[in-house]
Amino acid sequence: MAPSRTLHVRCTTWEQVETFHTRKLRRGKLLSMKVPFAATLGSSVTLGLELPNEVVIAIDGTVRKSSPIEGDTKTWIEVELHGFTDEVVARIRAMAAGVEPVPAEPDAPPERPSKVALASEQLPVDERQLFHHLTTELRRMRQAAVHEVLGVERDADADQIRLGWMTLVRKLHPDLVARRKAPAITHLAEELTILVNRAYDRLRAALVAEGRANVVGSVVRPPPGWLVGFDDLASGAGSDPARRRAQKAVVTIPPVNEAAPSAVGAQGSGGQGGEAFETRARTMLQEGDPDTAQEVLAAALVVYPRSKPLRSLYYVASAVSALGKGEIMLATSQLEAALAHYEGCSEAARLLEHVRQHGQTDREALRRVFQ
Repeated sequence: MAPSRTLHVRCTTWEQVETFHTRKLRRGKLLSMKVPFAATLGSSVTLGLELPNEVVIAIDGTVRKSSPIEGDTKTWIEVELHGFTDEVVARIRAMAAGVEPVPAEPDAPPERPSKVALASEQLPVDERQLFHHLTTELRRMRQAAVHEVLGVERDADADQIRLGWMTLVRKLHPDLVARRKAPAITHLAEELTILVNRAYDRLRAALVAEGRANVVGSVVRPPPGWLVGFDDLASGAGSDPARRRAQKAVVTIPPVNEAAPSAVGAQGSGGQGGEAFETRARTMLQEGDPDTAQEVLAAALVVYPRSKPLRSLYYVASAVSALGKGEIMLATSQLEAALAHYEGCSEAARLLEHVRQHGQTDREALRRVFQ
């Protein structure tokens, strides 16, 4: 199932709000717009309509049409806003007239449970069985990918990652097994908790790097959504092909930067661009120059900040540099981060398997990885 997207439309004047639901929104509550991602038919979309008084109204919708724009990285989509009801329109008009809406009755808070069920109660009672169980879990987590440690999917959002982390902490925290007064069991619980916390930190960093979350202090929250410009919303004919061709005819083509491949001409894995940077960096890694490869990939990520293959290859270059200095643990963590960002990075998978089997690796083995 395709993940739900959140769009953010900001109206700075009440005239724009009136234009939105009288001209932009067509019969049948259909809205056509340009978005910077590929949408699948039937996927759910939430439109956050920000009013001039800084009130944001969440409107649910479903993608009915989707077609890529030739020569552009954006996509035309047609969304049916079934959440834009008459009550929502009446509320908007009341706020435009300066009438404060009647606040809704707050929902009753849920009843607090009398006792919080700790997950540690499901652990084996016998100390020998518990020691064997924790040892097996530690061995499994050390060999698993970062998202598999928390038991979530690779594309999990911030709330799912936080829930997976809290579930494991409530189950494996050292304080929950301290009553057994067994130093070996407490030590295993500490190692597991450290591993879980590291996986949580890496997944949070990956969410922020991919633009799927924002950092507010020490808390990671989902982003407000893709900001759709008011001019990107179609009027009248919507996503009609003839209208798109007419719009394309008056668009001024910007000059191409010779220092970096264009986003249209150099499409990488996942359609995110940067194939020329990948080839150049792999050549440098094959020649045994990981530091220069890191600089090239860092510059490429400025041009393509959402490219998963480029970011994954950057961690691979960092791991190769760490291996040259004999830092096996650092290299292992960098390779795990590379696979967490992009599971299709074959170099990271082969190099990580080689490091786990043989420990230190030589220059000739590194060259074979990038051939």
